[in-house]
Amino acid sequence: MTNQTDRFDEAFFERYYGDPETRVADSDDAERIAGLIGGFVNYVELPVQRILDAGCGIGLLREPLSRHFPKAQYDGLEISPFLCERYGWTPGSVADHAVTAPYDLVVCHDVLQYLDDREAARAIVNLGRLCRGALYLSVLTRRDWTHAADQSRTDDTVHRRTGEWYQGRLRRHFRHLGGGVHVRRGLEPILWELETPWR
Repeated sequence: MTNQTDRFDEAFFERYYGDPETRVADSDDAERIAGLIGGFVNYVELPVQRILDAGCGIGLLREPLSRHFPKAQYDGLEISPFLCERYGWTPGSVADHAVTAPYDLVVCHDVLQYLDDREAARAIVNLGRLCRGALYLSVLTRRDWTHAADQSRTDDTVHRRTGEWYQGRLRRHFRHLGGGVHVRRGLEPILWELETPWR
């Protein structure tokens, strides 16, 4: 794969997020995702003062998340120099980004498939350091590519791993609540039996 900082240039984001004919996501998608995150996190009454959007892209989630968590500080982390310059995001990778204090909510949406196995594994360990509350994680898996993704719009130059590959690593740090929302191990929000993922 090419150098990641070179790959995520203006043309990449125009294709996948700008041009209505080719984009894979828009503000309506962001509203639904933020609604899912906000619904889960507010339902289990986890306080959110600080949000990290790791791989924030053009910042589609910033405004809708701010409506669900109006008192929270939002920080965008992005590997693309183009986007960091345009939007003022913090430059860096989720695999090694370090902070002095962890975040209450970390969002990592469609990022890890761009990292090779070693870097993706490092990123999951680092998410355990960056997050002290809730994590929303979405990543394209091998099954998603064949059963869910719109292949005409979805970037196919990614690492397609199994869901089990991610789940095994995430379990060391997080408990899955459902809908891609996880909580840090040690936190025990109360959920009814049928509200939790079936085993």
